[in-house]
Amino acid sequence: MRSPALLVTLAALAVADSGASQTIDRVMAAVGGRVVTLSDVRAAREFGLVAGASQAGGTRDVVDRLIDRILMLEEVERYAPPEPDPRAVEARFEAIRAAFPSPEAFAAALRVSGMSEAALRQWVRNDLRITAYLEQRFAAAIEPTGAELENYVRQVRSELEAAGRTPDEQQLRRLARERAITERRQALIRDWIEGLRRRAAVTYTQAPR
Repeated sequence: MRSPALLVTLAALAVADSGASQTIDRVMAAVGGRVVTLSDVRAAREFGLVAGASQAGGTRDVVDRLIDRILMLEEVERYAPPEPDPRAVEARFEAIRAAFPSPEAFAAALRVSGMSEAALRQWVRNDLRITAYLEQRFAAAIEPTGAELENYVRQVRSELEAAGRTPDEQQLRRLARERAITERRQALIRDWIEGLRRRAAVTYTQAPR
């Protein structure tokens, strides 16, 4: 396996061009045999490709989320879940494009991030593969116990009553169950990713803020 230092050098050389005025892409982190570049960070921000990757978000936070995505994608490739429906890929791609005020703005964002439409579609495809894998892996483990559900029912009832709302019992239990499942799933995925990080060779090559 290539060392992180060698990966940094190769990535920089690959982006460099004979034109001296071209900006060389920066490698922000190395994850095993893959790298996170400044272009990846720009793309994540321009197209909202990872949660929290807004223009105002800190670079280190975006890099960390991209590292997590690489680690998850490696697990996906190891177990090879079914391919996403091409229509779902196209629908998600079109939703990203539609978030821009004009085709020209979308094209400008592609140029700024150094990403092609084909690469953006591939990113969307991999996101759907990750989602399918997470649903498959954690679906059976997130159903709350009876005691946990009752705790969530009390929390949701208290919040709704404080807001002046009085839901019926069926709606209350549905909302409580949805919250319990969401929070349990997020906690399980967070713990799983932390385990992947502990086993991975992650090296930060810049000091982003």
